[in-house]
Amino acid sequence: MKKILLIIVLMFSVNSQATIIALKFDQTEYNNNDSMTGQLVASDLSYSLGGFAGTINFDPSQLALTGWSFGNGFDDGLGSYFAADDSVAGTLYLEDFADFFADELTLVANQGTSFVLASFTFNALSSGLQTVSYLQGLEVVSLDNSQLESFAGQAVSFNVSQVPEPMSIVLLAAALVFLTRRQEG
Repeated sequence: MKKILLIIVLMFSVNSQATIIALKFDQTEYNNNDSMTGQLVASDLSYSLGGFAGTINFDPSQLALTGWSFGNGFDDGLGSYFAADDSVAGTLYLEDFADFFADELTLVANQGTSFVLASFTFNALSSGLQTVSYLQGLEVVSLDNSQLESFAGQAVSFNVSQVPEPMSIVLLAAALVFLTRRQEG
């Protein structure tokens, strides 16, 4: 009896593959005033997603939100229902849902096993360690609304370096020219 129970538990644990939501950036190191591109990615899909909602958080004194866009995972060619709101400083609220009558086969093909939920860009305003996160509950729902998953959150940190002022570079170049000519003469 114990063996049968163990086999049943193992079958369910192997077959229950949870969706993973990851926050990714194109680099880990940036310079001040660089443009940074981040993505919210759903992967390891064990069912077709019907939509998501959540917030991206950042420090507006260090990062300026310059834009965002949504992936095509919820669009069957006739569009999806999406909304974004950045009216609260340091917060970007995103949601995107498939149309109730969307063609499921098209959505399954668009999503595959991994797809981009949303992309966003920031401009680095100051140097130092910067963090972008979705710490508040991010939720995804299945296409048939039978499964709902909430994610506790994830934070991504990266370093922003100060770029030398152009005048500093000119002074350094002038000093190198002076030293080179002095050694020649």
